[in-house]
Amino acid sequence: MDRAQRLRTVIAAAQKHPVYAHKLAGVDIQSLTPETISSLPLTTRQEWLAHIQAHPKPPQGAALMHLTPSPAIGWMPEYLSTEDVEYQAEALASQMRRLGVSGKKALVAFGYHIFAGGWLFHEALQRAGAMVLPHGPGEAERIVQLQQQYGFEILVCNPSFAMKIAQAGGRFELLMAGGEPFTSVPGYREKLEQAIGGVAVDAYGTSELGVVAGESLDKDGLWEIPEMAIIEILDPETLEPTPEGEKGEMVVTSLSRTLMPMIRFRTGDLAVVSRKGGRLCLPRGVIGRTDLMVKVKGVKLYPTELAPLLMAFGIDPRGGAQLVVETKEGGTDKLTLRIKAEAVPPQLGPALQQATGIRLDDIQADPALEGPPLVDKRY
Repeated sequence: MDRAQRLRTVIAAAQKHPVYAHKLAGVDIQSLTPETISSLPLTTRQEWLAHIQAHPKPPQGAALMHLTPSPAIGWMPEYLSTEDVEYQAEALASQMRRLGVSGKKALVAFGYHIFAGGWLFHEALQRAGAMVLPHGPGEAERIVQLQQQYGFEILVCNPSFAMKIAQAGGRFELLMAGGEPFTSVPGYREKLEQAIGGVAVDAYGTSELGVVAGESLDKDGLWEIPEMAIIEILDPETLEPTPEGEKGEMVVTSLSRTLMPMIRFRTGDLAVVSRKGGRLCLPRGVIGRTDLMVKVKGVKLYPTELAPLLMAFGIDPRGGAQLVVETKEGGTDKLTLRIKAEAVPPQLGPALQQATGIRLDDIQADPALEGPPLVDKRY
């Protein structure tokens, strides 16, 4: 495919959209390429929320609508035109072909109905030559029965539900997982592959963007899906590209959206960038959110990036961990991690230091822990 030409098609559509008309006025479309996209302004979720609130009805030309829960407005709609639906299905089918699904039988246990997840994989798998059962979520025991009766080789669902299916006796050659922290959690993939008896690969997407990154069978990180998106990793403060191996915010330009364009969309998701042979890879997947950031001992620390490691040690990061930053005598920073547990796992400290580059001064266990994820007492 010609990515530059597709990008120009998307930008041309965006220039006619209320969210972008003023921002992209005067942009020379013909000079744009994936390499020069950084010249365009960024887009935030807040801009889209304001537009949706001001224009709650589906836009003219909408052929398909999905909804995602939104704390701000109740439901966040996603609209696709007929051309968007066609393009998206074929673009994702290219990714499925690279995973060798042709001639296989796939059971999709992601949600259908108002959510986009099940449909995204369903249509792409069909186009790539697989037979698809649109099962939807729940009923692990029934999925096991169907897998054994009909010989399904591929399972598509979130990793936690895949583990339930495996525990009920389900075995699959290939698991396509996503929607939850997965490959960013140390040891999780290995446990799941052992349980389900096959290879497990990860994918990343959002309701606004579709699926934009996915693993190959080599399991060497989440690769940008070239037909679906242009991904950048930027420093959330400077908005400059992060160096190789550095953490930053994932910014995505979707190539599958013209009715609801997403141009340099700030996802708020945290990832480490790697560039190999001119391609962009997220070797650790999505490792957290950029909503909270604190500088400790001269290093940027995002409390949510600790979540995958805490999960690997059996600690639920949702309300189960709190970072406390204080000033030591002499003016240096003191960093304490409090966890909701009876005791501190012995290898937790070294694992966190290896992942973040920061040595914790103290880790405290408190089974009654409550409070926000970050407490900064320095100011």
